[in-house]
Amino acid sequence: MNLSSVEIQDLPPIRALIASAIRASVAKSEEDAAFLIGDIDKSLEWWRENPDSSLHLKYGEAGLVAGVILIKEFWDLTNLFVAPEYQRHGIGRLLLTEALDVCRSRSPRDAVLVNSSTYAACPSVMASNQSLHRTQCAGKLNR
Repeated sequence: MNLSSVEIQDLPPIRALIASAIRASVAKSEEDAAFLIGDIDKSLEWWRENPDSSLHLKYGEAGLVAGVILIKEFWDLTNLFVAPEYQRHGIGRLLLTEALDVCRSRSPRDAVLVNSSTYAACPSVMASNQSLHRTQCAGKLNR
């Protein structure tokens, strides 16, 4: 498996990965899952319309996507998901490290903003982000 840029044809397996990860690791109810999946789908559509204004990486091979990260405008970390069966193997850290390396020179804010749901592990993201000057972590799921 390897890291590479997301392409349009990757969206169906990415959507499946995100739905699986949300249901297994993030959402407490199907209502929360549906809300989050819908909200994340808006981010994916934004990326389709603005591919040159973001960093969208995947970890996988030959149609299999094990992890994905999307950073809008090189400073807004929007999505970071790893398929449940691949979690705790360093894939999230690898995606985050590579994304931060790329965004360090391209971010107009000299930072990457992290927005977190109440279920996400924002402190671990912040610890991995020490090389950028500031990180913000927003708390609650706003509907």
